[in-house]
Amino acid sequence: MAKGPLVLPVFLVLAAAAMAVMLLVALSTRLSPLPYSQVQPNGYKLRRWWFVILSVGLVAIFAVTLPWFPYPPLRAAAHAAKNDTLYVKITAQQYGFTMPSVLPLDRRIVFEVTSLDVNHGFGIYDPRGQIVAQVQAMPDYVNHLPVTFTRAGRYTVRCLEYCGIGHASMQGGFDVR
Repeated sequence: MAKGPLVLPVFLVLAAAAMAVMLLVALSTRLSPLPYSQVQPNGYKLRRWWFVILSVGLVAIFAVTLPWFPYPPLRAAAHAAKNDTLYVKITAQQYGFTMPSVLPLDRRIVFEVTSLDVNHGFGIYDPRGQIVAQVQAMPDYVNHLPVTFTRAGRYTVRCLEYCGIGHASMQGGFDVR
């Protein structure tokens, strides 16, 4: 099932629940006020139930949305780490990148991205011009970007963080074969 058709029913259920709660609150204000000594114990019971319901609801939402978690499963990451992984050092500097000119096809590559001067972006675009992956390039820090290229061709690298007057011309590229 696609995620799109599920959004409307979930929204409608949540909206109906919110409207029911508002209606209950509105109706409860029509009752005569009670002394604080009677309200306090009921308030603490209600708070306890709200906490339990909220906790159970959040755990349920987490469990239901876990299949769409954006990171690969740990088994796949551990398996990929055992395989033949190529580590490639990328250095950004105003206004260019230092990187290899050719990278292998269908092999896990981990880009180790850093900068010599200011913050830069490291965005990889496929031969069709669609972004494949991106990460920040920061001075004195190395970010790791794992990518497996499944399409051969010329990939373009662009800076995605404004880094100075020559930012617009800061790009590079490599061939995947």
